Amino acid sequence: MRIITLILASVLAAVAYAQQPQSFRTDDGETLYYTRSGSGPRVVMLYGGPGFGASGMKDWLDSLSNQFETILFEQRGTGLSKKVRLDSATINVQRAYRDLDNLREHLGDNTLTLCGYSWGAMLALAYASYYPSNAQNLVLVGPGFIDTSLVVPFFDNLARAMYPSERDSLAYWSSPETGSRDSVQAQLMRNVFSYMCNFYDHSAGRKVFEEYFRHIDYSPAMADLMWKSLYRGYDLKEPLKHYKGRCTIIRPRQDNIPEEVVFSIVRSVPQTQVYYIERCGHAADLEKPNELFRLLRRALNPTGQ
Repeated sequence: MRIITLILASVLAAVAYAQQPQSFRTDDGETLYYTRSGSGPRVVMLYGGPGFGASGMKDWLDSLSNQFETILFEQRGTGLSKKVRLDSATINVQRAYRDLDNLREHLGDNTLTLCGYSWGAMLALAYASYYPSNAQNLVLVGPGFIDTSLVVPFFDNLARAMYPSERDSLAYWSSPETGSRDSVQAQLMRNVFSYMCNFYDHSAGRKVFEEYFRHIDYSPAMADLMWKSLYRGYDLKEPLKHYKGRCTIIRPRQDNIPEEVVFSIVRSVPQTQVYYIERCGHAADLEKPNELFRLLRRALNPTGQ
């Protein structure tokens, strides 16, 4: 009985350790963090934004770690990796995919399987574009852009998808008078009414996002710097053609990101498989999690089954 107890204690200790934040040093001397969970084929998870902390992907780990070893990467300038120098030299697309390769070296892997959501999918595509032999599988959920030509149509889609009552509420919570009474609540509600249109069912989005934004970490400074970097010449159409590994897109049917993004990726990576989630907006992990994780397990499986 004592032996069984010791074995169980050792297993629980190993699991607890695996879920603790771990760190590595980048080639420019910064310390970045990640959390390891589960066992099986290794997958590096990349969250969206840019600027959102990786804690927004906790449900992804909980759903996938029984089948995969998940590495939740805290991108530079966000979450646990927030205590870094923030300027145009340290927060840019090139530095972001170099950070990913530093993580690969730290993990001792020859190649990476990357699962990216929204901006995280853009980072995965950038990595595969410039380190094509170091990536073996890309799983892209609601992928953002491979150049900046569709950014304006994306924001047009967001504006079109917002209901008049949501615009009125956003204006109310954005007013100086409202903000002066309770700036924390005002910021929370501005986020809620800005993001509700990322749900197919807006009323469900209101309930989910109010809870979501109470707990998610966001770095506007990191986001601003990364967007400026993207506008300085982000274009993956040609370099992405060098990537020959697997690629899967999981596309919410009612995503506000223009569907032409999917076609652009497929033109550069013709081996891409595309799956759709019906009656679902951009926030598929919050609106249709069961369907999303079913497709993720299939796409991340080394056999593709």
